[in-house]
Amino acid sequence: MNEEYPEEEFEVDDENPDTGGWLSNTPYWLISIAAHAILLFVLGGVIVLEKVQQEEERRTVVRKEIKPPAYDPTKKRDIVRKPEILEKKKKDPIKLLKPDKISRTPRGTSKNNKTNKNIKNQLNDAFGMTGAGAGAYGNRFGKGSLSREGGSEATESAVLAALMWLKRHQHPDGHWSSNGFLRPDGCDQEDGDGFDGYDVGCTALAMLAYLGFGHTHESGEFPEFVAVMRKAMDWMIAQQVKDADPKLNGLFGLPRDDADEWIYNHSIATMAMSELLLLSHDKIKLSKPVENATKWCLRAQNPGYGWKYGYQAGRNDTSVTGWMVLALKTAKVCAQSRYIKIRKKDFDPAFEGALKWFGSCTSDRSGICGYENPGDEGSRLQAAYPEPYPYSKDLSCMTAVSVLCRIFAGEKTSSAAIKSGTAVLMDEIPRWRPQQGKRKSKINLYYWYYATYAMFQIGGSKWREWNEAMIDALVQNQRIGGCEDGSWDPVGEWGVAGGRVYNTAIGAMTLEVYYRFARNNN
Repeated sequence: MNEEYPEEEFEVDDENPDTGGWLSNTPYWLISIAAHAILLFVLGGVIVLEKVQQEEERRTVVRKEIKPPAYDPTKKRDIVRKPEILEKKKKDPIKLLKPDKISRTPRGTSKNNKTNKNIKNQLNDAFGMTGAGAGAYGNRFGKGSLSREGGSEATESAVLAALMWLKRHQHPDGHWSSNGFLRPDGCDQEDGDGFDGYDVGCTALAMLAYLGFGHTHESGEFPEFVAVMRKAMDWMIAQQVKDADPKLNGLFGLPRDDADEWIYNHSIATMAMSELLLLSHDKIKLSKPVENATKWCLRAQNPGYGWKYGYQAGRNDTSVTGWMVLALKTAKVCAQSRYIKIRKKDFDPAFEGALKWFGSCTSDRSGICGYENPGDEGSRLQAAYPEPYPYSKDLSCMTAVSVLCRIFAGEKTSSAAIKSGTAVLMDEIPRWRPQQGKRKSKINLYYWYYATYAMFQIGGSKWREWNEAMIDALVQNQRIGGCEDGSWDPVGEWGVAGGRVYNTAIGAMTLEVYYRFARNNN
């Protein structure tokens, strides 16, 4: 039965005849559209407001510049007073920049087995805890290792001072020169020139020093160092040869007719550019140059052995082979990270040959690795020293090269060859003893660089003893004040050749040992 409602419930207000009528007469779908439009408008306003706030926050971060701390070289580098080791604190000025770009473990790397038993997979790719690129401030081994491994305020201040010296002496086009380096105004009398022909190598070493301190052409704690790296990268790319001849294509710098050592330039440049690619992830600018440079290194090796001066020269030496191993170690991580198009198996013969060479050149009796033969006098700069360089054989640079490269190629630190080589190095720990009269010099930063990195891999009490001696030798003898502030004098055999730029760059790299490569726990 239909219910009838009182008539008054349907009365219409005569003064407002349309009240309620327009809504009741409006289609429901039109009301729904209007309601949703209002809701979207309100929500849109909230989102826009949040985006504006986020953009303001981003602009605030971007505009905030990090200034270098006040520099007190006398206080911070005076290790006689034994400054306390830096500890990781919240107020620590060291920062991780661009965390979104930190690379992860390279493809194919096992977290449980860093060094496989199979020789074809033995290369230790541990640039750091995650296999990332270089960096005091990047994600390699991390600044936390500075205090754990024996670094200090003194060592960090020395590195910073060296980088400041290199910045002041970089040419406007981005390179550093082994002979005729840039002298700032008022520093015309600054000495330290080396030999001609090593500009590519010296520039690469300087780049490695900045990379070790966590700076690329894109990011870093000190904007001025980022600008330095940008110019250096552009200059280095411009030096690379593009040629149909496989003996030339990919080389950083043309071969020289009057000197054979140009291959050092290329190997160190390949290492620097590979490391820059790993830390910056700039595939657009760097992938092809690194790929072409790496392929040249692989082509130039003497099949089954090492490298010498030239393309498949038919002879081998430990010095060139050592730099090539370091370059290819870095490039291989680039390949595993898919930054360059080279297969992993294409690297295997290079490391197998290098290990074979080091083995053939090492004396079973003494553990000393020779330059071209077991027990020889070692590498020697004949142009500067017609006779064997003082302590070339005793310091045994080539033994240091062999020990480090054997570890990086995957050999266990417990092997007999590495143990005997370590004993050789410990017999000659760093000492800053210049030549005086008939007393011969014991200064050799080339030896100290390789041996420091080797001893860091060994670790333990031997590393602590070595590290203390190394700090004492380098930090106390870095120049303080004047135009040379932050540099090391070009003394020692290879300092004579590379000049003040060489010694300063390799000195800084040596003091970055605490966080440059992870220790290989094998």
